[in-house]
Amino acid sequence: MNEKKMTKPAKSVIQHRDYSEKVNLAGGMMIRREYAAIVALLFITFLIFAVALRNEILIGWDDGEYFTNPTVTGNPQDGQNIFSTFYLGMYQPLAILTFKICYNIWGDLAWLHIITNILIHLINTFLVFKLMKRWSLKFEASLIVAFLFALHPMHVEGVVWISTRSSLLYSLFFLTGLLQYHKYLNGFKVKDLALTGLWFLLSLLSKSMAATFPLILLLIDYFTRRPINKKAILEKIPFLAFSVIFGIISIKASESFGHITVLEQDYSFLNRIILILYGISFYLIKLVLPLNLSAIYSFPEITSNVFPTWVYGSIVALVFAVLIIWYAKKNRRIFIFGFLFFVIHIGMVLPLFWSRIFITADRYTYLPYIGLFVIIAVLVTNLIEKRQTISSSSWNMAKFLLILGAAAMCVATFSRAKVWHDIPTLLGNVVENRRSDADLAHAYFYLGNYNDLQSRDKDAMKYYDLALTRNPKHLLALNNRGILKGKLMNIPGAVSDFSQAITLKPDYAEAYYNRGVAYYQGGQQQQACSDWTKASQLRFSPANSAISQYCRDNIQPDFNIAFPNAR
Repeated sequence: MNEKKMTKPAKSVIQHRDYSEKVNLAGGMMIRREYAAIVALLFITFLIFAVALRNEILIGWDDGEYFTNPTVTGNPQDGQNIFSTFYLGMYQPLAILTFKICYNIWGDLAWLHIITNILIHLINTFLVFKLMKRWSLKFEASLIVAFLFALHPMHVEGVVWISTRSSLLYSLFFLTGLLQYHKYLNGFKVKDLALTGLWFLLSLLSKSMAATFPLILLLIDYFTRRPINKKAILEKIPFLAFSVIFGIISIKASESFGHITVLEQDYSFLNRIILILYGISFYLIKLVLPLNLSAIYSFPEITSNVFPTWVYGSIVALVFAVLIIWYAKKNRRIFIFGFLFFVIHIGMVLPLFWSRIFITADRYTYLPYIGLFVIIAVLVTNLIEKRQTISSSSWNMAKFLLILGAAAMCVATFSRAKVWHDIPTLLGNVVENRRSDADLAHAYFYLGNYNDLQSRDKDAMKYYDLALTRNPKHLLALNNRGILKGKLMNIPGAVSDFSQAITLKPDYAEAYYNRGVAYYQGGQQQQACSDWTKASQLRFSPANSAISQYCRDNIQPDFNIAFPNAR
């Protein structure tokens, strides 16, 4: 027996007004009202984000890693290893491919790379609007979701920062895949399911966060009231297999860059659960109050196995969100769908088993927030529908607050885009926010790196010192200050910094390697070779060549080995 076509998900959000009526444009052109609205939104979005076209390539904030990589900057035919190489601890070959294509066309002109990001964001906004219509949301609700997606301040990082191209691309293919799956649900043709898989694969090749796709497909089955039977589950198995494969690749990529192994402090399983709840709550709070945004959100400090009070207090936001869903009546299904859409996506970057340097990031919300935007859109649409049942003064106040909120969001997004102008402006904003000593330590550390790249040794040393004043256990600051001291021939100071880093993290392979370089330059060949051997045992590959070149029997030491670049 053939499976029934997709049913409508929730009566309360079904479109019932006719927006197919056409409106007149200049020159006698005609366009459907709904498309006129989305075109206007895209135009406004472009104008607001256009301020970012004055921004620079953020050397020292990942951008430089891409635009100094021979794979990106080399000849067009030199990209054979794009699909077999990790970049900055990630497997993102399609994003790297777009960087290469763009670089070969217009070089390192920042505004052209940024406008590419903006244009992809505009396409994604249109896809979100189209997807909401396919999910049978009312026109007003669909437009609200698209508006929030286009202009929420939390999405600025994911749009104007060139290095987040992977987030934009994976979202583009992810959304296209969801549209294709909708088509499959309306006809159950194998061709449509296969095309859905193709879009999913392209999304995975852009960023590993796409691994949530099969779970989202099951969630859509629930939302559209499709029976979760054997067929519905079996057809997801190939998708799940791809998720597992790319998940393993992603773990290896993270390990290769130290995202998993280089941690400033460890947490018990219970504390990680608290951090996960805090992470979810953080994004819920920033959804409604996108204030004090930052390029850096450090892990909260823990003392005697206890987090600061505000960590526990923020979890109230999660409890409040759950209560809204629980007490929803006719909208409960769509609220559950929206919340799980968010949680499933954001779960990919929550610190359960391993951690990156920062606990949260604005860019991580780019696709996950769609689920929460759906909930907001339904609430606002319901309010609009009830305008006849409330007093005119209350309705006028509601309209004023909605318009004020939309205007404030546009202004905040415009202002936030300017913060990403260059490294001093971006990290200066982090310092101005003064969220925590940990945030300040990271900001000063990256300002040290920036000045080091500009060969401003005095300023670089000042910022590394400031970072370690705020956090004496900042491993990377100790490592990079040691490298700078070594280059300035302060060998005892370099050895001291590397030794402190090793004391804090006994398996810090890079610190062993760098201390070995310091020892060798100081004429202590035996100690150097001992450190390089330890680094080699910890699988730090540069140590092998150092051992081969400088630790062989009867070799005449020349002490000319150079320190590596800071990172």
